[in-house]
This record gives sequence, structure tokens and C-alpha cells, in this order.
Amino acid sequence: MNFDYNIECKGIIDDFFKKIHFSHQARREIAEWVPEIAYREKSDVRNILEKESIQMILSSEKLNAPQKAEKIRDELYKMRFPLFSDMQKRWKKAVNAANPSPSKVQFIPSPGFEKKRLEIRVTVGNADEARKIFASLAEMENDKWDEIIFPKE
Repeated sequence: MNFDYNIECKGIIDDFFKKIHFSHQARREIAEWVPEIAYREKSDVRNILEKESIQMILSSEKLNAPQKAEKIRDELYKMRFPLFSDMQKRWKKAVNAANPSPSKVQFIPSPGFEKKRLEIRVTVGNADEARKIFASLAEMENDKWDEIIFPKE
């Protein structure tokens, strides 16, 4: 990248930020991700920000500004980290299928699925609830546990 490209890129991203308010952290992430996405896709920054998926979010009348900002950030995250995003999606699907009580049991993977470990947070109101949840978890097949504890790419 040459210096002129960086100035043009910054200007396009700054103009995009005028359309919707992003948190400081989201602005930093987006400013970093968009040029990387453009480079990988052999495109330019403007084309990335004008993708149909982004424009549909911006023009949605069902979403408020903070929801739009979150969805745009999520969409750009998926573009920037497609393999990891796909892994997260498959993991969430496996967790949803295996979770005996989604309102009471929360599965928390290691950050970035980097370690072969899983935190399970259980909220119960009495001993019978606890017994029922732990019995359901104990009945889960080993391959399901493996898929949830340490998902494969």
C-alpha cells in the first residue's frame, strides 16, 4: 500500500463512520479490518463498505442505530475472520442441540477455542433442578462433549 492509498482509505472509512455511531473500540476494529478484507478480496475499501449485506443493515427500518452498528460490526467480523466465524457458528449450533436447559446452563469455551477446556455455568433454584440438569449433562455422548469442548476446524 502506498501513502495515497492510506489517505483515501481513511477518508472512505471516516465517511462511513458519519453514517452511524460506532463505539471507539468498534471504530478501531472496523478501521483495521476493512482494508484487510479489501486486500484479501482484491477489492477496495469502498466496495467492502458498499456490499449488499452492509447496505441492507444500514437501510433497515426495523433496527435502531446501536443494533445497526452491532450488526455491521458482526458482518465485517465474519468477512475478516471467515474460518473462525464458521467455527463459532458450528459450535453454537452444537451447544444449542446439546444444552439440556438453555435458560439455566451456559457453556463458555476457551477464548478462540485455543485450549481444550470448557466452562459450564449452571444456575439452579433447588437440589432437584441441579440433579436433573447434571443427569442430563452426564447422559451426553462423548463425541458431543468432544465437539463442544474442543471443536475442530
